[in-house]
Amino acid sequence: MSPSPAAPRATVPATAEPVHIETNGSGDRYITVVQRVTDGPSKRTHIAYKLRAMSSQADIVGAQSLITFEQPHITFIDRQGKELIADSPQAKITQQDKSVLMSGGVHARAEDGSVLTCDTLRYDGRSETLHGKGHVTLRGPSDLTLTGNYLAGDVRLDDVRISQQPL
Repeated sequence: MSPSPAAPRATVPATAEPVHIETNGSGDRYITVVQRVTDGPSKRTHIAYKLRAMSSQADIVGAQSLITFEQPHITFIDRQGKELIADSPQAKITQQDKSVLMSGGVHARAEDGSVLTCDTLRYDGRSETLHGKGHVTLRGPSDLTLTGNYLAGDVRLDDVRISQQPL
């Protein structure tokens, strides 16, 4: 008996055609995004942030995507479970570098009562750090207030640097 010829394989052509997706919540129903990260050698997974918004737009080209959210409410969570809750008029998630860029004026509150305000706040998903820019003000729980144009630090706002010059 001779072997049967292989069945033809269906192939999907690779395309660089952009895809645009719009979603809207309704009533009290929100769009939610949960980003999980895997810790290095331990291979343990934890939630890095939870985002909720009323609407979003996604632009996907090939394997890259950029998702824009209107009126996002984001809870950033560090590896020890400490939270920072941030709100802004807009946020963008970039798939390639796993970052979140909040813009239009950011207001954030840490568990210890510290309050951060700035024009933009970028969360770096690879290092799990924050980078603020423009009119940065950090008021600590003891009312100590620091101001500058740039901020770099951790999610719990314990280890931060604020400067007039880029960090």
